[in-house]
Amino acid sequence: MTLLNQVFDIYVDLNITLALTAIIWLAAKLTLNRFGRKLAFNYQLAILNGLFAVMVLSPLAVAVYQYMQVAKVVPVAGSLNLADYAVSQYLRGGIAIPAEDFQSLLGLRSRVTEGIVSFAPGFGMAVGVFLLAGFAFFAARLGLNVVRLKRMLSGCHSWRRSGRLHLLLSDHALVPFSARGLTRNYVVIPSELLAKPSDLKFVLKHEFQHLRQGDVSWEIGLEFLRPFFFWNPFFYIWKSEVERLRELACDQKVTDASDVDLRSYCMCLLRAAQAGLRRRQSLAAKDKVGNVAAVALIEVQDRFLRRSPAQKLRRRVEALLEKDRMRPHWGFVWLAVLPMVAIVFLSALSIQKPADWSQDRIMLSTIINLDRMDRETPSFGQRPLR
Repeated sequence: MTLLNQVFDIYVDLNITLALTAIIWLAAKLTLNRFGRKLAFNYQLAILNGLFAVMVLSPLAVAVYQYMQVAKVVPVAGSLNLADYAVSQYLRGGIAIPAEDFQSLLGLRSRVTEGIVSFAPGFGMAVGVFLLAGFAFFAARLGLNVVRLKRMLSGCHSWRRSGRLHLLLSDHALVPFSARGLTRNYVVIPSELLAKPSDLKFVLKHEFQHLRQGDVSWEIGLEFLRPFFFWNPFFYIWKSEVERLRELACDQKVTDASDVDLRSYCMCLLRAAQAGLRRRQSLAAKDKVGNVAAVALIEVQDRFLRRSPAQKLRRRVEALLEKDRMRPHWGFVWLAVLPMVAIVFLSALSIQKPADWSQDRIMLSTIINLDRMDRETPSFGQRPLR
């Protein structure tokens, strides 16, 4: 197997694991809602980010586990590979199809992978070109968004500095937002907010909370992964969940403070949305900020196949009025998350390509060879063909 084949196999495994992780998260959330138990939004966001990190690191974890098995550091138990399990079930009579057809089905992934990697004419070339073209398009759009953001930041007026944090004033920003570079964090405030001290206080609390939660860093990570997962619908489901919980968790943390009036904060969100929509109508498209490294106070741009900004704003206000969300000790939360992490790891382990040869596979090959010999060798009592 070439290095390119191995890299593509890891890429396929990551996409499958992402889909399984998203399903696990949605199932866990649905189960809690069915029982009327809702976690606080900051807990949900932490779990979501943790599961995503586990998913991204799953190929490395699987490789380490397999190496430890070879080195006999961990005991070699029964195979968890789905393909090996299918072979075992076939030999036990649990799958009733011809042996050659079954072996061909087992090798389908290898044949498809080889066809895509080698740009075989037909399906392989079509999928390969689609993946490369999609990656190039989304990578180019990512680069364009970075340039737009840098242009926006360079056009701002410096207001205040504190260590690595820079507060900037902008005459063109649609809404307040947070961003970051390699070593600096930025909070961009529309200049007109200086005339509204009460709203400015809420905005700064909100943006500082985003920075404390690491939301901008997670947004950067997701945007840089988009070119690799652009075709996977579960990536967009996951990103939508992160964006939703990110804002709800931030709102929840800000309004938990004793000096924050809930009604005043909700009205601040409404005024920010109205001001952003007015600016959007008056500014040229070239002044829009890409979302690659920015986390805005509120979204005022419509996005394809997503809920409208009005719906999101309504959901945020409704969530702020909910007071019955659980806030258990973090130790209990992570203890409850361990089974989810185990399922993600075992899922990643089960979809790996099996070893080329095992005792069961040798037996399957023997059955296939015997079937071929039986078809090719004339039975006793038949006259041989001439």
